[in-house]
Amino acid sequence: MPSLLHLVQRPTTGAEDTPRLAVRDVYDLDRIDIAAYSGIILSAGCDQRYLRRHREKLSQWVRSGGRLLANGHPLEPFLDDLPKHRRIEFHSVRDLWLTAMEPHPIWEGVDRKDLLLRTGVPGEHSFETLTEIGVAGFYSRSFLVDLPAGGRVITGIGPGRLPVDASYPLGDGEVILHLGNDLITFARPGTTAAHLGEQALAHLENAPILAEASR
Repeated sequence: MPSLLHLVQRPTTGAEDTPRLAVRDVYDLDRIDIAAYSGIILSAGCDQRYLRRHREKLSQWVRSGGRLLANGHPLEPFLDDLPKHRRIEFHSVRDLWLTAMEPHPIWEGVDRKDLLLRTGVPGEHSFETLTEIGVAGFYSRSFLVDLPAGGRVITGIGPGRLPVDASYPLGDGEVILHLGNDLITFARPGTTAAHLGEQALAHLENAPILAEASR
């Protein structure tokens, strides 16, 4: 059985499941035993009003040692201590520049330049080429505010290095926030971000809740 749960905003059949990852419609959360999983990934498009109704269930699971990676803008308080966000006024790539801040296993070895620009042109491209044909802002165009006690800024955005990736402890577990499109989609081959998705899965799999369950 997969040890990770990926909640998405669409019907699922199980055909997308892998030995590590169970992909489920967020609206099935009522029927999912989340205690069977060490990590949960919330896609950016998930209905946060619906998730808010499950705040106690999700928060208690994290407090028990689970690790939750939430993508997108926090619009509803669907987890305890969840911070808010603010939009960035940007006029150039400099306003959206990404800077590594505090270390975190998911982003280990990732040069933030390899997350900054995207293009619809097929193939692998150097950073120099991407500065000519790429567009910034897919990684994030907002920043987090009111991080709770113990919160860590992992990636900063813009000249002020405002929080765009962050994590905070909740009980024995961890909430990881990425303020943009789904983080694992930025695992670009041929760059330092090639293993970003794998590192994210590995970190979620090794959550403390697994050690608690085995006792």
